[in-house]
Amino acid sequence: MSTFHIKPKIEFGENSLNILKEYNIKKCFIVTDNSLIQLKLIDKVLNILSKETEVEIFSEILPNPTIEMIEKGMKSMLKFNPDVVIALGGGSPIDACKGMLYFEKKIEEEMAIKSSKRFFIAIPTTSGTGSEVTSYSVVSNGEKKIALSNDQMLPDLAILNPSFMETLPSHIIADTGMDVLTHAIESFVSLKKNCFSNAMAIESIKLIGKNLIEHYKNPKELKYRENIQNASCLAGIAFNNSSLGINHSIAHTIGAIFKLSHGRANAIIMPYIIEANTKAREDYEVISKELELNIVKEQDGKIVLINYINEIKEIMGIPNCLEIIGIDFEKFKNEIPEMISEIRKDICTSGNPNIFDNESLIKILFKIYFGK
Repeated sequence: MSTFHIKPKIEFGENSLNILKEYNIKKCFIVTDNSLIQLKLIDKVLNILSKETEVEIFSEILPNPTIEMIEKGMKSMLKFNPDVVIALGGGSPIDACKGMLYFEKKIEEEMAIKSSKRFFIAIPTTSGTGSEVTSYSVVSNGEKKIALSNDQMLPDLAILNPSFMETLPSHIIADTGMDVLTHAIESFVSLKKNCFSNAMAIESIKLIGKNLIEHYKNPKELKYRENIQNASCLAGIAFNNSSLGINHSIAHTIGAIFKLSHGRANAIIMPYIIEANTKAREDYEVISKELELNIVKEQDGKIVLINYINEIKEIMGIPNCLEIIGIDFEKFKNEIPEMISEIRKDICTSGNPNIFDNESLIKILFKIYFGK
């Protein structure tokens, strides 16, 4: 028996925040980061909430949220005891909020405490993670990234509002857009895919193909922002039901050790994983055809897809290897045993179409570093 999850409810479009008026929110705990407060983007939410709603804001979330950060936020949430929790931000605030709710539940189970379910609303302010519709959360513990997975972390409501994306810097648009593409492609070739997840993944890929570069060049244009935001959400639904692959396992590991943004790490890694995944050749050809890439008889659809990814990376200023961004080779080489260990433990690895031995992983890692 297989299962396809379609939770949460999704509100999207320019006026989507108005849905908050329909909920009788008494106490609202908002998890966000300080930049959204400084930019007054949080006011978009606060101005919608009723004047009678008591609000507490936890804004100490930094990129790559740590266990310590989550613990501090959880303690504030428990003390405030809200009926509604809102995660507002990119992947970090949403993942951190999920972590708070996850560990709260674990504590209650350990202590046999019966609790009322907090209504969980996720409002992404960037596109990329799809975290607003997934049961996954990635948290940092030292130089390690831990991927958590539990259905209890699925939000009850996701609100996609493109107004939050109007002022995104170009490098964020590039990184998060490539993260969406990685999600969708890995979902489509995953060993755990199904016809429902495939439909979501392909639609996401097509939206990225038609809109990412335009969004990068014209960030103020509403239709491109909306389409990329929807693509991110579709990809999140897809991989939440199909799993991801080793592209993400490597990105989690490299990102944690070398402090590289998750989307950029995925973008750098992606061509080398597509090249190595020989068992997914037909799936990659399907993706190339859906992107309407020019495939001739002498060419493999997989090669065409790799070339396409490298082309859009070049347009958006994303490098092809780790050497270019200045990561020290000796440190990289010395970290390889630990990287391989973490890659094997990552929950995404089991979905990858090819199984790689240590020698093959080392070759892939060297390609990721040198670009050849």
